[in-house]
Amino acid sequence: MKYTFRKYEFTDAASAQSAIDALGVDEETNQPTHKHSIVHLGQIVTTPATYDDDGNELTAAVLSDNYSVDVLWTGDPVTSWDAQLIWCAPIGVHTFGSSEAIAEWTEKCKELHPEHFPQPEDLNEQ
Repeated sequence: MKYTFRKYEFTDAASAQSAIDALGVDEETNQPTHKHSIVHLGQIVTTPATYDDDGNELTAAVLSDNYSVDVLWTGDPVTSWDAQLIWCAPIGVHTFGSSEAIAEWTEKCKELHPEHFPQPEDLNEQ
């Protein structure tokens, strides 16, 4: 079985849930009818909070404006989700799936966004 790992951002939780529901839900049990694994990450911390030595918060964490969802697709990703697809520096705040799915995601991300994969400096040039 082929699995494909992808990351997505939606404007809010309701938009994400609408896209998830469109994948198929049994009306009687309210259970998914698809075999994909979906993790709601929510609004990801973009800047961590800071604290003093006593643990008192000095500055609050800054959260992303978007709502993040990770999907381990059974097979190929659903193309109706392409507009929400994102590529972040590996591998973000969450990953799951087989080593093949993670390797495929990493290679695709590297192909599309090589800036997320800086090369080590050549020590001989220093």
